[in-house]
Amino acid sequence: MKSLKFLAGSVLFVLAAAAHAECVISEADGAQNAAASSAAAVQAPLAKTEQVKAITPQDWQRVFSAMPKANLMNGFAVHSKQFCASCHGKEGLSNTPNWPDVAGQPYAVTVKALLDFREGRRKGTHAADLMTAAAAGLTDQQIVDVAALYAHLPGRGAQSKPAAIPEPSLVKSGDPARYITPCAACHGVSSSGNSNGQVPVIHGQQADSIVASLKDYRSGARQSDMLGEMRVFSRSLTDAEIEKLARWYAAQPGRPAVEMKLESKP
Repeated sequence: MKSLKFLAGSVLFVLAAAAHAECVISEADGAQNAAASSAAAVQAPLAKTEQVKAITPQDWQRVFSAMPKANLMNGFAVHSKQFCASCHGKEGLSNTPNWPDVAGQPYAVTVKALLDFREGRRKGTHAADLMTAAAAGLTDQQIVDVAALYAHLPGRGAQSKPAAIPEPSLVKSGDPARYITPCAACHGVSSSGNSNGQVPVIHGQQADSIVASLKDYRSGARQSDMLGEMRVFSRSLTDAEIEKLARWYAAQPGRPAVEMKLESKP
């Protein structure tokens, strides 16, 4: 097995959460979207979509450090009043495979995802454009509050045992010939994810959401990765490899609940 350190040192931040975000839409519209076929989670790029260039690591650090302090309890109000549950579930766990789970995601991951949507850095598919519209009216305070809530909540199947299915070699070995870093080098080897708190937890995530993210990176419909690393890693993946990775990660326990102060800046 190749070392997990293969190419890991070149990656500062990765994968800004695959639509790890909120839906500010009517409850009726949200329910209709959530009930749609799971195939809708994987969208072809929209024609002539203009995206704002991905934020740089330097600018991200500046923006992130300037965000207001988060209030965990207010996160519940944001989740409820902005109709996030209509797509992402009452506990941050989606009721359908159409939408990603947001519970169990690190604080910084959700903050970046929502800022990317709000600032137009996540366009190119119907789902991403919906989230861009949903995040347009969110304030910085609302973003940090709901991000703190999602970081506090447990991911899907957090108390479950991993399913007994073969682990794809790309998880821990990658493929040097295709410039593919092992997934675990950035996303961690367990449901706790990367200790830097900057990378999405994909253990326990909805399989269709992972498929959609990888295919969007591969096609260029998603360009929010700060160093372009996910576009490099995914461009040579086959559909079969993407499906195998997605199904394996979805079968793993999600991130456990994280105790946080009621008013904090994680």
